[in-house]
Amino acid sequence: MLVKNIMLPKEKLITVTPKASIGTALEFINKNNFLSIPVVEGDKFFGSISKDKIYAFYFEKCQDKECFLNDFDVEDVMRTDIPSIEVFEEIEKAVHILEVKNIAFVAVVDDKGIFQGILTHHAVFEQFTQLFGLNKGNRLAVMAHDVPGQISKLSKVLSENNADIISFVVVDPESVLSVKEIVIRMKTENFNLVKEKVIDAGFKIV
Repeated sequence: MLVKNIMLPKEKLITVTPKASIGTALEFINKNNFLSIPVVEGDKFFGSISKDKIYAFYFEKCQDKECFLNDFDVEDVMRTDIPSIEVFEEIEKAVHILEVKNIAFVAVVDDKGIFQGILTHHAVFEQFTQLFGLNKGNRLAVMAHDVPGQISKLSKVLSENNADIISFVVVDPESVLSVKEIVIRMKTENFNLVKEKVIDAGFKIV
């Protein structure tokens, strides 16, 4: 899956410019119940401004609240080390960036560096929830030896017993060698029979 499929386009974002006042940024953040928002001007992405950065800067630099909100600009406080990723990159790369950089979102740009939107943790989690088919059908998790043909063997057992597969995800448990966990969501009128057939085929249900 590509980043462009689940990103939030810039047209739907609340943003501020680098020269906007801290008061304006804080108003946008609080009004929309955000923790941070992108700093953008035209087609260029500059970084992000967050509530925690604003508060930290206030306690460090200023004693007068009104002075702080009106006399300092977003560019004085914004975080500028937010990485960007291109729209046609794979989502796995974006997930890795979100994890290691400890950021609320990744900026999304086109091949010319023009800002297109952002990719958030929420969008990623929502996509993975759909991938796993959460709250849909029956869930079956099995352990299988990491040898060729196991997935096709399991799929055959399910299809032969009229199980309609919603999602099929293979997980690699780090603590177990030569074994894969396979999580299936399916629609079936006889879930217990399907489980029995899966066990009979040599798979362990977990």
